[in-house]
Formats: sequence, structure tokens, C-alpha cells
Amino acid sequence: MEDLTIHVFGYGETQIVKKDVNFKTATSELTKVQPLLDALWAEKPEDVTGGDDFRSVTFFNYDLKQWLGKKDEASFRIKGKEDTLVALIDELIAEMTALIPQE
Repeated sequence: MEDLTIHVFGYGETQIVKKDVNFKTATSELTKVQPLLDALWAEKPEDVTGGDDFRSVTFFNYDLKQWLGKKDEASFRIKGKEDTLVALIDELIAEMTALIPQE
């Protein structure tokens, strides 16, 4: 598996970074972001409070997910491959890859 990082920025852009690719687009152009964010929020630790507003959400490969909330108490990290998230991450990768301009 190649290294990849996906950033969903609270200001409205989503970026994918992998070998030879660094592509950013408006989150509003993507249909697969919100289902992934909803699924990740559902996996948050029980002690996370403060609402689901975020500065950024980052997916490092499939193994580490980081939610940086607008409030510190709404921030968390999850390590490990959750089967429910793998398929959603793959769907977002496919959607973004289809938007990358071909040279």
C-alpha cells in the first residue's frame, strides 16, 4: 500500500497527498467526504465533547485518523484500521482521483 494522506479542512477544501500527487479541491464538490466524516465522528472516544465542528480532519493511510476540533475537547485521534472507515476512505480516494487533471 502506498503512503497517502487526506486532509479535510474546516474552511472548505479537501486535499489528497500521495506519491506524485498533491491535489486539493473544494469539499462541496465531493459527495464522499460527509459520509466519511460522519462515520469517523461516530467512532470518537466517549469522553470527546464540544460538538463536531472541526479545523481539520486528517487520514494518514488507513491507520491513523485525527480530528482537530474547533474546541480542544472535540479533538481526538484513532489508531487502527476500522473496517467501516476503510471502504469510505477508498470511495473518497476514488472520487478525488477521478478529479485530478491528467497531464
